[in-house]
Amino acid sequence: MIKLILIIFCSFIFSTNITGYELAKMIDEKKQPQSSKSQITMKLIDLDKGREKTKEMYSISKDDGNKMLMFFKTPKRDKGVGFLKIEALDTDKLSLFIPKLKKIRRISSNNQSDSFMGSDLSFEDMLSRNLDEFEYTLLESDDENIYILQSDCKDVDSEYSRHISWITKENLLIKKEKSYDIKGKLLKLKFFEQIYKNNYHIVSKIDVTNLQNNHQTILEINNLEIDTNIDDDVFQEKNLKRYDKFVQ
Repeated sequence: MIKLILIIFCSFIFSTNITGYELAKMIDEKKQPQSSKSQITMKLIDLDKGREKTKEMYSISKDDGNKMLMFFKTPKRDKGVGFLKIEALDTDKLSLFIPKLKKIRRISSNNQSDSFMGSDLSFEDMLSRNLDEFEYTLLESDDENIYILQSDCKDVDSEYSRHISWITKENLLIKKEKSYDIKGKLLKLKFFEQIYKNNYHIVSKIDVTNLQNNHQTILEINNLEIDTNIDDDVFQEKNLKRYDKFVQ
């Protein structure tokens, strides 16, 4: 009984005294699978015209998502398009291979706000957020089970000025986020769903709406395999041209 009271008391102290930076650091340090393979369905929706398009991808990732190789399977015109991401402390490397052009395009920091394959995700959205590139503030929440974290961007090259995230206190899961453009106007509304697998909470669905152009993207992650053996040699630009080697 005494032990239970101490746990409740410590939990109360922890939840009331936590700072924005401490919360962001805890989320950043959450244990994630070292590697994964998955099939991804991406639905693109023009909300004004009521039109929908669907694309299918195959993704391989490693090192907490810092390395990723992705191929587009459908539609036919996108088949074989490859995307490579390698994140490092000194620099991030983003490369896109377009089979029709038979060339690999390097995505510079100046172009990271460009749309990723016609979606409402930018190349910047495909990158992990560097903990020290933001200033953090905890906002008041009406829900005792939810933290609201404001992250103000320090990077002058970012397409965003800040993000406001709704995070569960129990498992530190981001459920909703608002992202604002460099002028401070609301740009994107995002919703996230997670599954619990092999002791990890893993994002299984991302729903992003660009409120300025009234367009929506829904990503669903399926057939997920985690902590399989993936060689570092997989994540090389030459493999962007080897669709048939990686996609069955």
